[in-house]
Amino acid sequence: MKMYEEYGLYINSEWVKGDNGVFDVINPYDESVIGQAPIASPEQVTLAIDASMHALKEWNAMHSWDRADKIMNIADNLKVNEEEIAYTISLETGKPLVQAKREVALSIDQFIWFSEQTKRIYGKTIESRVPNTTVKVEHSAIGTVAAFSSWNFPILLMARKLAPALAAGCPMILRSTDVAPLTGMKLIEACHDAGLPKGLVSFLCGSARALSPRIMNDPRVRKLSLTGSTMVGQKLIESSAITLKKVTMELGGHAPVIVHADADIKKAATLCAAVKFANAGQVCVSPTRFYIHESKMDEFCEVMVTEVKKHVLGSGLDEKTTMGPLVHARRREEIESFLEKVAVQGGTILTGGKRPEGFSKGFFFEPTVIRDLPNNSFLLCNEIFGPIALIQSFKTYDEVIKKANSTEYALASYTFTKSLELANRTSSDLVAGMVGVNSFALAAAEVPFGGIQASGFGRESGEEGMYEYMNTKIITTQFA
Repeated sequence: MKMYEEYGLYINSEWVKGDNGVFDVINPYDESVIGQAPIASPEQVTLAIDASMHALKEWNAMHSWDRADKIMNIADNLKVNEEEIAYTISLETGKPLVQAKREVALSIDQFIWFSEQTKRIYGKTIESRVPNTTVKVEHSAIGTVAAFSSWNFPILLMARKLAPALAAGCPMILRSTDVAPLTGMKLIEACHDAGLPKGLVSFLCGSARALSPRIMNDPRVRKLSLTGSTMVGQKLIESSAITLKKVTMELGGHAPVIVHADADIKKAATLCAAVKFANAGQVCVSPTRFYIHESKMDEFCEVMVTEVKKHVLGSGLDEKTTMGPLVHARRREEIESFLEKVAVQGGTILTGGKRPEGFSKGFFFEPTVIRDLPNNSFLLCNEIFGPIALIQSFKTYDEVIKKANSTEYALASYTFTKSLELANRTSSDLVAGMVGVNSFALAAAEVPFGGIQASGFGRESGEEGMYEYMNTKIITTQFA
């Protein structure tokens, strides 16, 4: 398998070394050094922007059906290397291999769906109030785009940005995560082999703090797409004002789950236990705050704990593993600090709450279930992004809606009920960009994904995701 040194940064359709040295990439399972990835200099950022300007003209001069073929080529190339890419994801992030394979499949879907959407960039004609006049609405590529992605889904999050941007006609500069740069390089290899114009896609590694000023201050970069924390998003939104860049922000989440009294408790708790600890809870839409009707609270807790104890911790490359390690030591230290707050503020730990026995290395933390936290506790009010499930009871509908909507995070929310009336009422009253009813399945290439309030704005995937990368123009024509 090709490793970091056989790739590098990708600028003007060439693999190049980083001008600012290299950094170690750590295996979260055993803390070994997997390899060393290159660090881009600010000057290399400018070179990538320069190259994108030439590519912008060439790509938009190409017929949409020809662009569609190129995008489909990326999907085909990813399919050929699907197993290797999944292995790389698991190696770099610790994610169980079955989850990594699912991520690759979802990434391929993005390029398949948007290759077709490339042919469906529709304008419209508006009947004018002025006699003998038409108003035509057109859409065109916004220009060069920069994308900062996160490490928890290292190929999918990049694919969700790159595929719609290419469909819209935009060059893209991708800044890799420090956790999983090899996964990003595998994606870029698929782009390289697809026959895209030179400079259309660039790939940079290195500190966002070092690279982002050059991107944010350059007026030729017309849009920024970020998947990251709310704090980072706020800083980038502020700096985007310098050149009035358009921004899409997919930020933090603290998803509530409302389980009504009429729900199938065993089925709901079993599903919650599986989904909550996928990717060790390091998922922005991960269910975290579980609000259970008081009449079903004990039953739900019992089933949830039983199912959580079935999780097998270990290497993501081991097929028996159902939960891998946290992605790095800092993440585990933060999770441990949360448990210290529970000891002070109150709450009952039903299972987990510490580093597992038998692991001398690796950033492991037990899947943890906590019930009956005080309503104003730190964990209920702040994003966790880790393997901790918080279970609270509720008595009335109005009470639980107020609790579910009590934070500024509003990315995803969920509810379980057999009642169509309750399903419709709850999904309407939950303040979130996305709501799952008896389901946690929110993300697909054809579905717009994103949040509101402190969870960001703008959408990825779906038709809406493509138009995030386009300008709208009206043309008014009066005929004699």
